[in-house]
Amino acid sequence: MTDEPWVLTTYLLSVNHQQFIRATRHPFLARAANGTLTKPVIARWLANDRQYLQGYISTSKNTLDLLNSQRKSTRAAEGGSDIETRLIAWLESAVQNGEREIRLFQEVSDAYKIDIPSYPVTDEVKLEGLRRYETLFDTVASQPPNAFIPWLEGAVLLWATEKAYYASFSWARRQDTHSSPKDYSNDQDGGAMRREFIPNWSNRDFLMFVEQLERIVNEGVTEAVNRDESKWAEVKQRAGVIWQAVLDAEEAFWPDVENGGK
Repeated sequence: MTDEPWVLTTYLLSVNHQQFIRATRHPFLARAANGTLTKPVIARWLANDRQYLQGYISTSKNTLDLLNSQRKSTRAAEGGSDIETRLIAWLESAVQNGEREIRLFQEVSDAYKIDIPSYPVTDEVKLEGLRRYETLFDTVASQPPNAFIPWLEGAVLLWATEKAYYASFSWARRQDTHSSPKDYSNDQDGGAMRREFIPNWSNRDFLMFVEQLERIVNEGVTEAVNRDESKWAEVKQRAGVIWQAVLDAEEAFWPDVENGGK
């Protein structure tokens, strides 16, 4: 059942599912899994992903600030909710994870001699997916908070992009048909993708991190909607806009590796 009452992420994953598959099973990922991506292609992707992370961190901080400001104004009367407490903790971890990944990009690029273009990326280097993400981050940041579930857009945006990333790299991991123990000597990138990046976004810890936010979002929506069909319709509409924008950005984020690979 795709429209299971109040389970928002189940509903979203049923919307434009084929686009989700396309975005998370891109030829870039298949090439990453068999070690045939060139270092210049990886460098361009890393430059775009590093700049995306700045928006991810900003969205996490903005949503965190929103929740903290609301808790200050309601604490005396209501004491805050468990959903908000859990979401704040998740967002704090998200900021730390984003900052850690920026450092990881630099460490891996140094170790594997991958020359990442400077920050901010030039128009020539910028991928269409990054342009779309930056527009989405700016749109969510500029919207006045909705009185009903004010954290919805920020949390759905963060969940959607993390969900897509885990799906992408877990799929890539399954495409790696190399025998064990792993031999990276023939990889064009020296093993940067198969040894470092694919495991980073396909491991159990990352899955648990994504699922933790998924539970928070679903439980928060269920609690707020409280079986009210009109509220459920509003949530689906607001979240659906974010979900579609993330799918569009994800599908356009991967570098083209089928037409010259530049």
